[in-house]
Formats: sequence, structure tokens, C-alpha cells
Amino acid sequence: MGDNIVITGLGVASPIGVGQVAFWEALCGGRAGTSPVTGLDTTELPRKMACQVRDPLPVGSPLGRAAQLAITAAREALSSAGLKHVDIAPGRTAVIIGTTMGETDFIEQRLFAPETEWLSAEHAREIAAGPPGSIARNVQADLGVSGSAIDLFGACAAGNMAISAGVRALRSGQCDVAIAGGADGFSRLAFLGFMRARIMATEKCRPFDRERDGLLVGEGAAAFILERETEARARHAPRRACVLGCADTCEHYHPTRPDPTGDGLTRATLGALQAAGLAAKEIDYVCAHGTGTPQNDTIEVEVLRKCFPQGVSFSSIKALLGHTMGAAAALEAACCVLSLEQQTLIPTWHLEHPMDVDPAEVLRGALAKRRVRHVVNNSAGFGGYNSSVVLAAG
Repeated sequence: MGDNIVITGLGVASPIGVGQVAFWEALCGGRAGTSPVTGLDTTELPRKMACQVRDPLPVGSPLGRAAQLAITAAREALSSAGLKHVDIAPGRTAVIIGTTMGETDFIEQRLFAPETEWLSAEHAREIAAGPPGSIARNVQADLGVSGSAIDLFGACAAGNMAISAGVRALRSGQCDVAIAGGADGFSRLAFLGFMRARIMATEKCRPFDRERDGLLVGEGAAAFILERETEARARHAPRRACVLGCADTCEHYHPTRPDPTGDGLTRATLGALQAAGLAAKEIDYVCAHGTGTPQNDTIEVEVLRKCFPQGVSFSSIKALLGHTMGAAAALEAACCVLSLEQQTLIPTWHLEHPMDVDPAEVLRGALAKRRVRHVVNNSAGFGGYNSSVVLAAG
């Protein structure tokens, strides 16, 4: 099907605010979601800060944290699209939630239990009897929609990959509405893993800064309602943005380290531009993956130079959100949609000593009010996953 795919609704649950209004206000104000870790004793650990969602959520136990965050975002997305589950034909909704860790609560509760309980018979019974933990299935059940429900494991590119999968499902006629996004709850396993890998910042995430010292682990969710433009127009739905092109790639370099040439992200970026039918010079902004780690930021700057030889404005919002794993690209896509609507670009907050990049390209210090027509949202992750999405104003 050749119909354009449009975003008619979005929802956010983030460390800097729950709801798209609070999220945007915090982005504009440079308010970081960084605070001392809760849920993990960091007394003897060298790292103690994270970006956790502090606002109360409308969804509670017995659901896992990732599902709680995803449902919160999906409810707002459906409402903002002016949709109710009864408006959608039975079996015609695809729910696709990208994630890195999935639901880890039931495992972590036992791993961090007293040593005498680690391998007890009770422990084994609890794991065997535990719920499947599908984030997408829980979203589907909460919203009362029916159709396919997929947890898409794509590491830190999963949010973009879910959008891409939603676009494909709509264009192939598999569904009439796609609810796509990303979600991850705070994971003690991820926190300890990144700390042991020595890529975690001490107190502040500073992407593209010469003095950057790593990422901060976060949590959150963002969800989008995707529809074919013809059907969205027919029901007079708000057209928040248009998804012009998507591309997913995979590298074969290393389980955790990106290819130093940036091969995968370069192919994803160029592939998304080709799918969108746009030249590099037509892109007004790139929302960068920008983790704040020495290796990632260096490679990503080189990728931008390859893909946009004429130069392009870019920034990273992970300075405020931390790295929200599977939710990262989805939250960054939400920032892109709001930037298109508000004709305002968010700078890389905390950036004081820029790397060797053109100062006219890396946004810092203040909001940039300008004409924004086309944006690229870039993401990369462990396992060599890379995904790029091109969005246009609705």
C-alpha cells in the first residue's frame, strides 16, 4: 500500500515528566531527571546516580515496571489520537513495544535476595509459575484492543525498530492501527552491568563533551499511534507527524562495542533517507543517539560527517533522560515530533566543552527556534542493532 503513515497520538512516561506536556517543558527548561538510585543499595558502589521515573503512575502491581510505564504512555497516546478501542475493528490493532531488558523484576527480586534463597526450591517454583511478562500483551489487555502483540528486543535501538515495524504492518495491510513505542523499567542488572563495563558517568551525562565520562541508566516509555493517512483524514484525526522513511541494520563487529567505522549506523541513516526520498541537505535536525560515552560519541560524529557532508544540526536529550534502554529511541522520537510541532530544537544540555565538531552544528546552551521540516532520529545498541527514522511535520 502506498499510503503515507502518520502519527496521530503520542504518550510519554519519562524521568523528567509523565505526559507529553511535562516532558516537553522539562526538555525546554533543561531539567535533568538525575537523582540517587532507589531500589538498589549503592553504599559500596562507585556509582550512585540514575534517571528513574519519580512521578506516580496510574498503573500498579501486579504488573512489571516496564508494563506499567508502557501502559501509561499508551493510554495517553490513544487518548491524544482521539481513539477508543471500540473505534477499531476487532483484530486490527498491532501493539509493538521495543525493549532492551523486558520484564526483569521477577528475576532480580530473587537474584538480590539473601544468599540462602538464591537456588531454593521455592525460587524455582516462583520462576516457573511466573507470568509471561509480555509488555505488549499487557498494553493490549489494558487498552482493550485485539490483534498482534509483540515485544521487540532490539537493544537500545528497539524504540525506533518498533516504529519501523508498525509502519510495515500498516503498509502491508496487517492492521489498521499500530501502537508502537519502547519501554524499559529501571534494571539493577543493567545498572551493575554498565558500571562494571566502566561506561557509567559519575554524576552527570554530557554527550559530545570533551570531558564526558559515560552514560546514566534510566527508565521510561513512549508510545505512538500510527495510522494510514487516508484513514486518519477520514476520521479528522490530528496528524502530529508523518513517518517518511525507516531503516534497520545490523553490524557483525562485537556483542557490545560498535564498529569503529560506524558502518551500521551509516547504512541505517542513508537507508532511511533513501526510503524517505530525501537528500541529506533537506534534513534540518538529527536527534542523535548521544550516550555520553567516549566511544559512541566519537563514532557518531563521524557518521554524521559521512551522511551529512554539508553539515547538520544535532543534539542528544540523554543529557536529561539518561539512557532509558529500549525506551530511548522512542522518547527521542517523541522529542522529534514535539520539535516539529513547536518549531523548536532542544540543545544538548550540560555541553560545555564540545568535541571537535562545527559549533554551528552541535546545539547547546539554549533552545533553537527555527524552521524545522524534516528530522532524523538515530539509534544504536548492543548486538550491532541500528535504526533510523525520518519524520516530517504533519
